[in-house]
Amino acid sequence: MIRMSGYRALVGELAGLVRLAHSALRGATAVLTDPAAGHAAIAAAEKALAELRARTEEDAATALDGRPGIVVGVHVGCEVEALGQLARRLLEAAWARQEREPYGDRLLAPLRGIAGAALGLLTRAADTLESGAPEGVTRVLTELPEVARRQRLLYELLLHDGATDPVDAADLVLLACCYQQCADHAGAIARHAALFAHAGD
Repeated sequence: MIRMSGYRALVGELAGLVRLAHSALRGATAVLTDPAAGHAAIAAAEKALAELRARTEEDAATALDGRPGIVVGVHVGCEVEALGQLARRLLEAAWARQEREPYGDRLLAPLRGIAGAALGLLTRAADTLESGAPEGVTRVLTELPEVARRQRLLYELLLHDGATDPVDAADLVLLACCYQQCADHAGAIARHAALFAHAGD
């Protein structure tokens, strides 16, 4: 909960929300990329998502103190809300995959690559939001194209592999799009982190 003890406390709370979204996304990803993860990973993701929703609603009801708080609160709040929706989508996909055979290693490798790159960016975006370090912003923006590169490699594999089940192919494209959107949200947070670092001065 935000205790309006200062602008930095608000930014720290928002960074915590980004990390909660990361936890939900990571749990869903574990089920999608590791057949042994099972229901425990889904339960962990559901718990993180429920906490994210509760804290987001609580924070939305808190009056933001001054223009800096409004700018950072609304901007990051929108990004976190979108990340929560993506986490929910991945969880739904994880539940659906329980009824199907796991992806083979040939398809799992690029999916893990996309997921790892996107979730790594999200972690760094949260750190950068909290610290306001310019080098953190640069790192996130520099690494952002890596997710698109990995997405393209997966698509090339699907286009040239006639043996892939059409349902599996459709699922993988949907998942790749979700992770690309996660990366985009991480980039949006990072792009404004430097501004947020000085907004409360």
